[in-house]
Amino acid sequence: MATWGSTQRGELQITYSVAADLRTISLALVILTLQVSVSCGPADPSATAVWRGTMDTLASGTVAVHNPATGVWDEETAWQVTEESRIGTLQGGGPDMFGSIAAVEVDPNGRLYVFDRQALELRIFDPTGRHIRTIGREGGGPGEFEQVIGMAWGPDRKLWVVDPGNSRISSFDTSGTYVAGHRTIGNVIISPWPGGFDLEGNFYNYGIDTEADPNRQLVLVRYSPSMEPVDTFRLPTGEREGEFFVLRSENAIMQSRVPFTTDFQWKFIPVPRPEIWVANTGEYRILQQSLEGDTGRIISRDYEHLPVTAADVEAAVEDMRWFTRQGGKIDRTRFPSTKPAINTFFHDDVGRIWVSPVTSEEDRGRIWDVFDPEGRYLGQLYLAFSLERYPTPLFRNDMIYGVTRDELDVPYVVSARIHVP
Repeated sequence: MATWGSTQRGELQITYSVAADLRTISLALVILTLQVSVSCGPADPSATAVWRGTMDTLASGTVAVHNPATGVWDEETAWQVTEESRIGTLQGGGPDMFGSIAAVEVDPNGRLYVFDRQALELRIFDPTGRHIRTIGREGGGPGEFEQVIGMAWGPDRKLWVVDPGNSRISSFDTSGTYVAGHRTIGNVIISPWPGGFDLEGNFYNYGIDTEADPNRQLVLVRYSPSMEPVDTFRLPTGEREGEFFVLRSENAIMQSRVPFTTDFQWKFIPVPRPEIWVANTGEYRILQQSLEGDTGRIISRDYEHLPVTAADVEAAVEDMRWFTRQGGKIDRTRFPSTKPAINTFFHDDVGRIWVSPVTSEEDRGRIWDVFDPEGRYLGQLYLAFSLERYPTPLFRNDMIYGVTRDELDVPYVVSARIHVP
């Protein structure tokens, strides 16, 4: 029996939840109004601001950080973002014309590595957007690709390209030369790719533990620096009942997500220590967990949910015409009355948390809430471009790298600088 799922762009997405026991009674109120040093990137000058949130230590040892609706930034200390380069074109057939961008990486010299899943090739550009070279082609041989979903720089200064279609990870040096290939456990496709290297050189990738769980439980696999699998960790899961409209036939199940329902998301963060962050998007709350599942920190913020309007409903129904054309039925009474709080969230290279809150459709991907590594709300950034959640954007060295689209839905790789006063 085959199963299909649909997201905003028709891609299959696997997300999970974790049940968090929040019934623990707080031991004491640690702070009411705190004068804090705002954590900034390496280029930031030291800065201080008044934070008016609370930070409680629960009986379990979990730290609960609650933020008001406003952050610590004011007009003088608020960050700004300016676009520096944009790679992409509508026509021409050159290397800057992308079909579908699967992954983006950047090296210490600012060179961008862009994998096009339609062409099945890796294209390299300098910081100004000039094409340098193209690596690989479709196939199963050394340096060839089948289904790339992610990339990461290793401690060996090689670019590791995750290709579950070939059940392997291939490494390349900065000249684009193929170095080696490593077999991996399982070949299921997850977007965005949850993996990377920790500070000890261990590599993390997901897999299916068929021996331990006949239900094909998804696990995080830790590989030693020599790429031997040494440990597995259960990944957070959540019930998905009631979140889909389902069309069943004799040979298949087709499903379409009920619009505006909440989702469960998890992100694996390998540095400075391997951990998993999870969120129920219906609430403005994010949990930090160890690989063993212990909750270390809960970060929340006051937030007013947006209503689901009649226009929202009509637009959602129009987006599901692919489903109704196949015979699927839509029950509008199952649409929630309010929208979720969070679209998605990411971490930058110094531990700050970037949250994309649910906003108006025209501002989707443009507005980002920034929290310091301890969970204190700094403030909100407005980007001049909409940043896509797939592939995973990069926040490094006070730069943002990611994918945006124009009004014709043409994809571009954008580089933007974060200006910290």
